[in-house]
Amino acid sequence: MGGGPSHVETITYVLEVYQKTLGDKCILPDVGIDESLLKYSGTDSNTALQVYSNEMVNLVPGFIDSLGSSLGAFTPVPNAVGLGALVISFIMELIVMGTAAQTESSDSMLRRVFGEEKASGVRDTVSDYLTRHRMFMQNEDQLKGELRRLEQQLSSQLTILKNSLLHDQQMSTRGFKIWVNGAAFHVQMLIHNARLNIETGSSDSDYVYEIQAAINLYLEDLDRLLDKYKTYKTRTTVFREEFSDFCYFGCGECKAYNDETKCSFDMGDLPCRRPEFTEAYVTHVFSNYEPIVGLKRHFSDMNDISTTLIHQHGSYFLRG
Repeated sequence: MGGGPSHVETITYVLEVYQKTLGDKCILPDVGIDESLLKYSGTDSNTALQVYSNEMVNLVPGFIDSLGSSLGAFTPVPNAVGLGALVISFIMELIVMGTAAQTESSDSMLRRVFGEEKASGVRDTVSDYLTRHRMFMQNEDQLKGELRRLEQQLSSQLTILKNSLLHDQQMSTRGFKIWVNGAAFHVQMLIHNARLNIETGSSDSDYVYEIQAAINLYLEDLDRLLDKYKTYKTRTTVFREEFSDFCYFGCGECKAYNDETKCSFDMGDLPCRRPEFTEAYVTHVFSNYEPIVGLKRHFSDMNDISTTLIHQHGSYFLRG
């Protein structure tokens, strides 16, 4: 019999460490789909937009005048669902921040997803689309053309990024997060493209097939990327005992290190364990941490409700 830890000891320790690190931005990976994308991706996106608007009317002085000016006095705004709702919510957010003159409408989401990443074709295309959607909100024919062009461009850039993460030793938390959010955004572009074209009398069957085929491919890609990212996180997550200059024996403290971001987390009274615990801990994170386990669920949900989404055409009404 060996002297290694039992299965029960391993599981018990992993649960303790997980609870200790839960919510800590240093150790747990920040790879979830952005809150704005989630909020305006479902069947209640128009309602969510109207609720947010009503809240801002009550909280922000001059909100109605500012929003009316930003929308070019057009009300109601058509197709304020999905990406349409997302763009309007960005305009509202800028008014709340008081920076509409200095900041692009999509800045907050882009900053959350891309951070300080500059050389990103995915970022540039998403930013360009959000700007052009706002420009052509009342010109549906022009919007259709821009939407199709930039959707194809984003698809190509996501393929390049995926291959880089999988095959070129470029896996990173930021890169994986960019791919996940870019893929989620691309699905919304496909849905909005179908929405605009079906409205003019086109059949929905080809559009539904295109959307669901893309989602299924993204789910396959996501499986491979998650496996690669899990290996990466196992390698870059380290539990290490540290000793002060005045400590000689029995007074070390266990710290969890993120070698990618170079930050650490004090484990308190939990002892450090053997390296095999790291793999068990990362496995537990990938099986239980909502920002990770929610990724596949989001794409699967979009697949299930895609037919419903493409037939939604709710407008936005600015109410005082």
